[in-house]
Amino acid sequence: MQLNLNKVVLGALFLLLCNLVAAHVTYHYAQPALVEKAIDEWEAHLYKVANNLEIIFTNTSATHWEREALKASERYGSDAYIILVENLAVYEQDLFSRALEENQKSFIDLSTSSVFYILDEQQLVMLENVYFDSVTNWLSDWLLWLVACLLNLGALALFTFYCWSEQKRLANNIATINEKSSPRSRSIDEQIIQIKHYLSDISAQNQTQLNLQRDLLHGVAHEFRSPMARIQFALDMLEDAQEQDRQDLTQSMQKALQGLDDLVKELLSYARLKDGSTVLNIESCVLTELIRQAKKQVEAFYPSIQFEVKNSQIEAEVDTHLLTRLLINILRNAGRFAKSKCEISLTLDSDSIHCIVEDDGIGIPPGKITRIFEPFTRLDPSRSRDSGGCGLGLAIARSIAHLHGGELTVIEKHQGLGGACFCLVLPFNPR
Repeated sequence: MQLNLNKVVLGALFLLLCNLVAAHVTYHYAQPALVEKAIDEWEAHLYKVANNLEIIFTNTSATHWEREALKASERYGSDAYIILVENLAVYEQDLFSRALEENQKSFIDLSTSSVFYILDEQQLVMLENVYFDSVTNWLSDWLLWLVACLLNLGALALFTFYCWSEQKRLANNIATINEKSSPRSRSIDEQIIQIKHYLSDISAQNQTQLNLQRDLLHGVAHEFRSPMARIQFALDMLEDAQEQDRQDLTQSMQKALQGLDDLVKELLSYARLKDGSTVLNIESCVLTELIRQAKKQVEAFYPSIQFEVKNSQIEAEVDTHLLTRLLINILRNAGRFAKSKCEISLTLDSDSIHCIVEDDGIGIPPGKITRIFEPFTRLDPSRSRDSGGCGLGLAIARSIAHLHGGELTVIEKHQGLGGACFCLVLPFNPR
């Protein structure tokens, strides 16, 4: 079973869109409704406590007021006080006056979760910080996370079921094909051995493919996490922000969205290169001119790095747009790690063109050369996406080289400038 890369990328983007829509609906509609309902339940609970206090203290003598207040404190998980009216806060005195006007013996303060019972014209029983909890209150706090977990667990279950069903279907098809194609004279043992070997090879290929897809999905999720976190932070801060801060937060969200857009474009480009849907537009060109064009675009990002192109008038039949992109990706990678200099040279032998790009940076750690062409690979953990690209540059560059029938490799132990040395090999077809 081989998962189509386009489908995987589109599935990941669709899941991201579902998460954004679910988060928007939950945050702006479902959660406010739950919060409002929780407040209503909380207010009803406080009124119920007030009614209970009225029942308790109506027939209680003044000598037992303090004892009954302590009992109420334990019953409702609050702090109980017998206070004078003159010690009430301004807002609480206003509530007290309204209660007297309406001939009520009790009233509540929702802002402090407090319940008051009027003992006489000078004294009140106050239950402060009355404890209340409910399922609605819990849901209003955790609804956003709960929806996200359920949505992503459902997507994971569907993906797992799809992989399992495809694996089972493939195994059944292989068994059917072998039954139809095997000669009747072949022994049962030979058939079993052949099927076993075939399934073993298919299983190994499937496992490799699944590992690649898993790493790609992990990379996509990791790359989306940082801009999504910035957008979420900006949304949380936007409501209470001042006008100047609102502009800064809006710019931050726009920058994060632009980063997501760039990442999606890179992912789609990489997917088209890998699935073979990209068609080459071959034309004749002088490679040195393409290198100079790429160099001109990259120099703006790394003004302190000297990019030197060694002249060599070699013509080639290539897709100039894609090859320029390949050269830009390699040069930007060299510019990130170079100390001061990067050299680009061209050589020609009987059937191939060699383009060497080397820098005077720290080089590539031993044993990690094979990983640098994998998607979302950064050998320096301290580099973020903002400073180190989206992690697809070298993967796209190698795919473009393969599309031209060439190869992009790293030359180990190169004695040039002392840093990393990349070698692009393209077929040479003279007219």
